[in-house]
Amino acid sequence: MVRSGSPAASDAERAASAWASRAGERAALSPPADDVAGLLCCAGELEVRVRALESLLCAGVPFMVAGAYAFFAYTGIFRDTKDLDVMLEERDVPAAFRALERVGFETELLDPRWIGKAHAGERFIDLIFSSSNGLAVVDGGWLEHARPATILGHSCLIAPVEEIIFTKAFVDERERYDGADVNHLIYACGDEMDWERLLARFGPHWEVLLAHLTLYRFVYPGARSRVPGWLIEELCRRTLEQSRAGDAPLRVCRGNLISRRQYLHDYEKLGLVAAPPEPETMRAPLCRKGRRPGARQRLGKAEPGGPERAAVEVEASRLRKPGS
Repeated sequence: MVRSGSPAASDAERAASAWASRAGERAALSPPADDVAGLLCCAGELEVRVRALESLLCAGVPFMVAGAYAFFAYTGIFRDTKDLDVMLEERDVPAAFRALERVGFETELLDPRWIGKAHAGERFIDLIFSSSNGLAVVDGGWLEHARPATILGHSCLIAPVEEIIFTKAFVDERERYDGADVNHLIYACGDEMDWERLLARFGPHWEVLLAHLTLYRFVYPGARSRVPGWLIEELCRRTLEQSRAGDAPLRVCRGNLISRRQYLHDYEKLGLVAAPPEPETMRAPLCRKGRRPGARQRLGKAEPGGPERAAVEVEASRLRKPGS
């Protein structure tokens, strides 16, 4: 994990040291084992999760733990959870299913676009290989930048904080909004994060990142510096350039990327066009290890209309309504 603006080697060392220190502090915040068992679930729930972790580890399936467990590891905020979230690449789902079936789970591909489930009676494990909106596809970059942690007594990887933020940033339903989670993650990990890689993840949807960073600065005015100044300047520059360019040329509503239901009126009654997930050709390059060479240079002036215009025009002709 590196932070832009400093030599990669020293920055990586500082990040590793900070992570080790904070991990120790958060371990002290963990509730006593008896309390965890009482708060989390009825008898047997933890055993199911441990059995799932052990089966995946023994089978050598590459995976990361996400959800409430990863959120606690990063922030120290403990919350009850109904399941265990496992992130993995889509190609590894069949191997994960076989490993879980060998220890008594029943598996199903709940939605071929993003999620499978493994059931042990009424208890279950989520196996997630994308986000429901199709943007946050789990790829090699997730595993490469994942962090080690101890989950339910087992040494595992947890999903990178940058990818967790990227996924949560697009959750904006009436019954669930993950903006507070994004704020907590930035407050806890902002000094250690690879902000260039996070910006690349958002690609043409950088306005969503700006919205969350604006809210973060409002919530934590005494910790604004945990978001690098160059990033705020870059996003503000893009905003001004976009404003000068005027409206996009199409009747587009990108609400489908942040909510499944809240913008149906716009598509069904107003005839607006749903935004597609980001085309592969529009995705910005992600660093494999360390700093992206010349990354700051690539943040220069964008083409008129910005990447969102090209992304929308690529798919608009074939998309009219979500799911059509």
